[in-house]
Amino acid sequence: MTVDDFKADLVKVVSDLSSSGFGKVDPAMVERLNKLAGQADGLGLKGGKQLLQNLSGIMTAIKEGKSQAPSGILRLTDLDFYVKRLPNEDNIEDLLIFE
Repeated sequence: MTVDDFKADLVKVVSDLSSSGFGKVDPAMVERLNKLAGQADGLGLKGGKQLLQNLSGIMTAIKEGKSQAPSGILRLTDLDFYVKRLPNEDNIEDLLIFE
């Protein structure tokens, strides 16, 4: 997987979660976030991995009734900001500064 592929997957996740919200947590989405966190780790994107793990964790907490949707929205906003700042494959050197 390339950084560009990873970024495209993140854009899709942010879009999907923005449209569906956190009223009902989809276990498949939590699994998808965990898979992306592993891919981020493989690409050396520590910040992305952490943000994905945070979002996955809060979604699990929402499902269990231990947290509420505003916490999910906050973490989704963090991930969205990260995605917008994530450099393209051509500018990969910038990742070291960003991470």
